[in-house]
Amino acid sequence: MFTIRQINRFVLSEYSKEYRALDILPIDMANQVDLFDARDSVVRKMSDLSATSSLDGCRHWQVYTRAGLFCLRRWCSGMLGKNRLQFIQAVLWHAVCEGITFIPLPVETIEHRGFVTFDNAYWELLPWIDGVEERPPLHTVGIDSDVDVIDDALIERYGNMSIPSHRIVSAMRSLAQFHRAVSTFPLPNPPVGYSYTISNLLSKWRNWISGGFDNLYREIRDRWCVTTSRSLIDFAETGLRFQNNAVIHSGQAIEGLTRSSRMVVQIQPVIGNCCLRHLRFSDAGVCGMIDFKEVVVDSVMVDVVSLLSSMSSLDSTSWQVGLRAYQQIRQLDDYEIFMLKTLYHSLFLLEGLDYLTDFFLLNKPMNEYQINKITDRLEYWNLRMETENRNRTSA
Repeated sequence: MFTIRQINRFVLSEYSKEYRALDILPIDMANQVDLFDARDSVVRKMSDLSATSSLDGCRHWQVYTRAGLFCLRRWCSGMLGKNRLQFIQAVLWHAVCEGITFIPLPVETIEHRGFVTFDNAYWELLPWIDGVEERPPLHTVGIDSDVDVIDDALIERYGNMSIPSHRIVSAMRSLAQFHRAVSTFPLPNPPVGYSYTISNLLSKWRNWISGGFDNLYREIRDRWCVTTSRSLIDFAETGLRFQNNAVIHSGQAIEGLTRSSRMVVQIQPVIGNCCLRHLRFSDAGVCGMIDFKEVVVDSVMVDVVSLLSSMSSLDSTSWQVGLRAYQQIRQLDDYEIFMLKTLYHSLFLLEGLDYLTDFFLLNKPMNEYQINKITDRLEYWNLRMETENRNRTSA
């Protein structure tokens, strides 16, 4: 725990005087700060703010200063190294120099650094991002031509969960602008190559078909046989169906990834975890983009698929609208378009298998709410895959 005096003395003292905290508000549930003399005002403001849990290893504070409102971020010990943080900041600096305005660039210290080292951690002072967060659809959906043929149960349970088209357009155009801006970032390797993400996904699939599916099946079946919890029974039964569907689709996934792994595409800095919850919107469109901790050098399709998936609904038009908007700024080549569908199917299948692995193989603790949410997501994906299978059989 840190006091407001400690933060001012050991962190914000590295910045110009106008950045000293007048008031400070912890905005992570897992981060309780003892503010002493500022406690009353902070508690009052906390009642008006929806706090979120700090699941990514970072801690955040809302800081009030004479220079305005800022976000103070503490990268927890061991989360990333100094070189990694400097690389991320260099990519963001490059984007801003190329005209990107929706990125909260870290404030420079008096010594012209982008962060402060204190308490075995790195601290960044970032401009506060205004705007609103658009609630994403509960689940994701693919871009197959037959996706409009969905059974009644799926429509009844998951229909009418889309975001406005103008926000999809703004989000994808902003992503394309970022990609175009950082495409000139200097890299030690040639600007074309093979996708690391594609190769990594292919390795995961090979592990699954080399005994991984058998191990998971046994663990789910054994837990299902002994549990009396209705939630766990539903989770296990839904998980078994999901694994069966994943087995059915594994051949198609491996084939697509194998072909994609041989394709030479543009390689450049990408966000790595780009999704709707990391965007902030004003009436004019995207006004802020946050969370760049996963910045990597890879194909832009990693971001394109991630963002489209987080915004899509049962209406495949969302994908087409988003892709058209993106290509108004940055055109995709044939290889990248092929990777689009391949990446999407593999990502959601492996995400579901990761959920099952965490609980049934690694015994990671989950409360009933989390189990029910994961079960709901797996059920959605089951319905979608089973609908595809029926459509393919009847074709």
